[in-house]
Amino acid sequence: MIDVDLMLATNQGGIDWGNIAFGQIEAEKAIDAAVRFAAIPELADPVVPVSVSVKLSDNAEVHALNLEWRDKDRPTNVLSFPMLDDEELDALFAGTYVAPEIMLGDIILAYEICAAEAEEKNIPVAHHATHLVIHGMLHLLGHDHIEEDEAEAMEALEVKALASMGLNNPYEV
Repeated sequence: MIDVDLMLATNQGGIDWGNIAFGQIEAEKAIDAAVRFAAIPELADPVVPVSVSVKLSDNAEVHALNLEWRDKDRPTNVLSFPMLDDEELDALFAGTYVAPEIMLGDIILAYEICAAEAEEKNIPVAHHATHLVIHGMLHLLGHDHIEEDEAEAMEALEVKALASMGLNNPYEV
């Protein structure tokens, strides 16, 4: 099982992630579902400690990170910052990556966008946050959605992971 370090941003202008029923247990379940449906058994029961950090923050922080690291001058719902490159991921999945512990990376969510998107979809914010954590974790595992076929494959994994948690397909209109 992957260790999940959940961090809650403080002093965020009245934003209260604590009121949406999304916390450590929900983050761990989302990470586990992403790993299970990405079909990476090496991470289901790793031989060395494997961790990921999830930060629940606000638009301002995500905006600043998006500008600094992606040169995009706007906030977004979720950002992922992988710690392993493609070669290291391949070695990890092959069971040949040697390290005393593995940090897969960081996932950060922007509350205001997450809440607005949840309202738009008429779903609880906690359900949308679960989806975004799964999405972010799939990025840390090397998935992307730049090309249409990659996007379809990634969305299919998200839908399966969410369904395993009793949550609806977020891509259905």
